[in-house]
Amino acid sequence: MQNIIIGTAGHIDHGKTCLIQALTGTDTDRLKEEKERGITIELGFAKLDSGDPNTNIGIIDVPGHEKFVKNMLAGVGGIDFVLLVIAADEGIMPQTREHMDILKLLDMKHGFVVLTKCDKCEEDWIELVKEEVTEYVTGSFLEKAPIFQVSSQTGDGIDALRQEIRKVAATLPAHNTDPSLFRLPIDRVFTMKGHGTVITGTLIEGSCKVDDQITLMPADIPARIRSIQVHGQDSETAYAGQRTALNLTVKTEEIQRGFVAAKPDTMLPTYMVDVRLYLLESANRTVSNNSRVHFYYGSDEALGKVILLDREELHPGETAYAQIRFTEEIALKRLDYFVIRFYSPLETIGGGIILDANPRRHKRNQDSILRAMQTKDNGTNEELAEQFLSEESPFFPDIHFLSLKMNLPESDTTAIFKKLKGSGRVLEIGKNAFIHQNFYNHVCPHVTEILEAFHKSNALTEGLSKEELKSRLTQKLHDPGAKNIDLFYDYLIQKKVIKEKNGLTSLYAFKPKQSGENKLETQNLIRLYQDSGFAMPKTDDVIKNSKNAKTTRQLLDKLLKDGELVKITPAYYMHKDCYEKALGLLKEHIQNNGSITLADYRTLLNSSRKYTQMILEYFDSKHITKLANDKRTLI
Repeated sequence: MQNIIIGTAGHIDHGKTCLIQALTGTDTDRLKEEKERGITIELGFAKLDSGDPNTNIGIIDVPGHEKFVKNMLAGVGGIDFVLLVIAADEGIMPQTREHMDILKLLDMKHGFVVLTKCDKCEEDWIELVKEEVTEYVTGSFLEKAPIFQVSSQTGDGIDALRQEIRKVAATLPAHNTDPSLFRLPIDRVFTMKGHGTVITGTLIEGSCKVDDQITLMPADIPARIRSIQVHGQDSETAYAGQRTALNLTVKTEEIQRGFVAAKPDTMLPTYMVDVRLYLLESANRTVSNNSRVHFYYGSDEALGKVILLDREELHPGETAYAQIRFTEEIALKRLDYFVIRFYSPLETIGGGIILDANPRRHKRNQDSILRAMQTKDNGTNEELAEQFLSEESPFFPDIHFLSLKMNLPESDTTAIFKKLKGSGRVLEIGKNAFIHQNFYNHVCPHVTEILEAFHKSNALTEGLSKEELKSRLTQKLHDPGAKNIDLFYDYLIQKKVIKEKNGLTSLYAFKPKQSGENKLETQNLIRLYQDSGFAMPKTDDVIKNSKNAKTTRQLLDKLLKDGELVKITPAYYMHKDCYEKALGLLKEHIQNNGSITLADYRTLLNSSRKYTQMILEYFDSKHITKLANDKRTLI
């Protein structure tokens, strides 16, 4: 099935709405204000009989008045083919030029020129207007397009135009209807009595069906599709290239025009985008670094600030790489087109293409940043994948995220990275998670540095805790998100950069060193705790009375890790033999008597109440015993 959306463009009162009515029989001016003022304010929609059951043709009528260019932009983004409408009695006018500029900026490729109101003009005059139009469209996508002469009042030329539209519609490129790509910029939101929330828009990618789960971006609101209408008719499915209405399970007040309905987890909200920015030759303005602009994309508009990456000012007719930063989150994709209008007064001055829909903040006048922008603009898929991975490696990205960055299906992205892995420039640190070889070469010295410094100060300790190493590493890497840092940690173990033992991490070749003096002190500490029995010495006193507090602390930690001592509380340790004896006495008494009291246990241990209670509470904390009515039983 071929699904085509045709859009109109042109100056106010040049007959766009009348032309659509003549072609389709539908009056697209539906608002009371439109009827009263005789102008189109909001988008209008109609369906053209294609004459072919395998082809659907929808038409969007856009406003021509300069005050409603925002509404025109909301409708023109999803069209496949344009009718540039010019009234024969007036010729090319200001909004003709502005609409044509917008079509060029949005990379429109197909269309016709339609001269309306020809019944009001002499043939000689029409020929002059055709010459003017031919000269005007030279060098544009309409350069070789036919120019149709019509009258919506008399019907002259309408049949010929309709037939040509049908003929061309069958030859236009087919849309990608893969359900995983579903994306519909919302241009209307309203409540329908008995149904609830309804959104409409032009389905620009993929397809959807009743009961599909979708997400409304950038607010990330989940919803389910209750029902679908395509060109005003109930349908179980909708496909790219169709005017679509979706009845959703979400409150109307939660969403707004400009949101995007999309497949879950296929878009990321962002506060900035990297772009190739072009300023129209006809623009009356220059764009300086930090200039504020109105940014139009899909069916929405956002206020943004232009950061020029290699200059202070962009002049008419020039192109530059830039980062545009927004005052609120938006959602779009790489390779989407956009239009910018001057902040005040509002006028169209330029536009361009999105190179990165979720970039990091860039510094200006950096050769590395400009090279990266060139790769994002002109690189092959392999070069693009490497570039994105180089930027995202500190965040240990997975294939899903990388596919969103590249705006490619996950299967295609996976194939690219598997190929790059074979070249040795890309490393797979876990299932479908990757880093660049350059990042690995950069980060390994940091790991070594962190652990070498720790080993130098803690020569008797087996290593640093895993969590502490991860924390220090993320600080070294400017505190990136640690979503997949565990995969990277395991990869370092696999590559024998580090090793883990008893929950502690060390360099792979590291072995704790213990001098003869330290061995003697270790033996003395063991003897001290053996002789103390259940009357455990306070840890701080043991350290304070030693020759070297730091070494003693390390030796005690090692004895704990080796299981020679048991930490009853942070302040009191017990020798393992004493612990086993205390536990054995406890179990034997409870098995013989059913329970034990603190007094009973104190007698068994022949110790003070202080130590007895401390040991019992330790057993409670380890779920060996439970206390009820001053008696303990085994769990």
